[in-house]
Amino acid sequence: MPHSQISFKDACARLGVPEQILRDAVKYNEVPFRKQGAEVTFTASELAAWGSARVLSLNSKTLLSEHTHSTRMNVKNIRDDILLPKLVKAEFIELDLTAKTRKSVIRDLVDKADALGLLCDPADMLAQLEEREAVSSTALPGGIALPHPHHPAPYLVMEPFILVARARKPIWFGAEDDSPTDIFCLVCCDENMRHLHVLARLCMMIRDTDILTSLRSATTPDEAVEALYAAECAVLARLR
Repeated sequence: MPHSQISFKDACARLGVPEQILRDAVKYNEVPFRKQGAEVTFTASELAAWGSARVLSLNSKTLLSEHTHSTRMNVKNIRDDILLPKLVKAEFIELDLTAKTRKSVIRDLVDKADALGLLCDPADMLAQLEEREAVSSTALPGGIALPHPHHPAPYLVMEPFILVARARKPIWFGAEDDSPTDIFCLVCCDENMRHLHVLARLCMMIRDTDILTSLRSATTPDEAVEALYAAECAVLARLR
């Protein structure tokens, strides 16, 4: 449940991080927490939002380390951890998004996902996306944003998916460098740790491949899907 309290140990497991990282975040008040006597606890929704915001802000070295760690937690052979073919299909690609504002982008992404039969409760999804963006923007330098629910949960989606949209004209979406955004990846997973792993994978692709250039030049959804698959394989090939 979004408002349930999570112990320190369980929080580390949900985030897939060593205890020292979360201990330091508590020490410096970087993560919302509560004290119950000597025990530190976290609210599920606040922890999920902090965890995703943290992944999006990691520098290249730390991102590589944590992405490699989370990959090894999921599979024995790193190069077997191929995620995108399970999450992205050609029908999940929109190459002519006409939205002109941050709010309308989120609404159009939800409408697209709902039309595809991917959502259990479109109104709840819309609220969750807006709530997450209110915490901190999911826009990254380079013109891409990774909107996702404030609190990933099984009841939100029919199946995990990534919906990719390219805006007709770039819009302001709140990127830290104040640059406009024209590529949007709506990331919807049904379990928190896997959700963070998918976010880390996408961030690796954005930083280490030419996926943004490929998405901007794609003329068909199939081309976009092929570019995404190729970028993921390139990232996995570089892991050791």
